[in-house]
Amino acid sequence: MIPQDQIDELKPLCTSVREFRPGEQPFLLMERLQLPPGCQPAEVDALLALHARDGYATRLYLSLPIPNRGANWTNVCLLDRTWHTWSWKDISAQQRAAQVLAGHLRALR
Repeated sequence: MIPQDQIDELKPLCTSVREFRPGEQPFLLMERLQLPPGCQPAEVDALLALHARDGYATRLYLSLPIPNRGANWTNVCLLDRTWHTWSWKDISAQQRAAQVLAGHLRALR
């Protein structure tokens, strides 16, 4: 379970944050996450995996790909929905959720 104080830290960045556990590992679903300046769209739904997945220590999935940002975008189906992610690694799970999210968002600047 993801500690509530870590979930609360993400609330200013989106309209809502909820933990989902479709299997053994938890995910954080963030609705209308604010992306770094210059991204189009400026807000998307996001799914944050604070655990190893697909060969990465952590992963951030977005409801839409961000043109001209990130590299090697791929699609994955999670929670009965298609999500988009890019190749961006070495964001450690040994950090608070907000730090993991910030690490992934650096790739979109």
